[in-house]
Amino acid sequence: MPVSHVPLPEGRLPTRYSVETRWLHWLTALMVLVQFALGETWGFLPRGTVVRVGMIMTHTSVGVLLAATFLTRIVWAVTGGRAIRFPVRNLSDQVARLVHWLLYVMLGAEIAVGYMLRWSRGRPVMAFGVPINSPFADMGVGVQRIFGQCHYWLAWGLIMVAACHAMAALYHAIICRDGVLQRMLPARG
Repeated sequence: MPVSHVPLPEGRLPTRYSVETRWLHWLTALMVLVQFALGETWGFLPRGTVVRVGMIMTHTSVGVLLAATFLTRIVWAVTGGRAIRFPVRNLSDQVARLVHWLLYVMLGAEIAVGYMLRWSRGRPVMAFGVPINSPFADMGVGVQRIFGQCHYWLAWGLIMVAACHAMAALYHAIICRDGVLQRMLPARG
């Protein structure tokens, strides 16, 4: 049963997000970091090597899991699963909301462009050995380069915004000591 999105009175604000919301957040963060690390390192290996091919296959498989997790997060947020809404009281809260929206938009775009990069070659996206066939014919090298550059720069942009998000969380934990980071951490004992 979904919980109402009505904010609680000031003195009764929850201390942390639901277990499901926290799992989805940290799972997304982990997969984004794995995807970025794989994408930035396989280029150092010779083409056709088993390790490089394995890294690319892992990247596409984790990408499909990331897409599923991303869609789950969207459904979770709009259907009332993520029922806790912390109030927006000041500029800092407004910036935090904007950054969260930016992360969602950038991640959604990165996932979509990743699929299009693969499909623009007329190739399937392989997830754990199962093909997700391309609905498109080969679009040519020029289009593939555009999708490749977009995928590359979106990845870097996403990592930069996520790093700022993480630094802001640490700032709240270490400098402000206001409990903001604890909202996304597991409950103690």
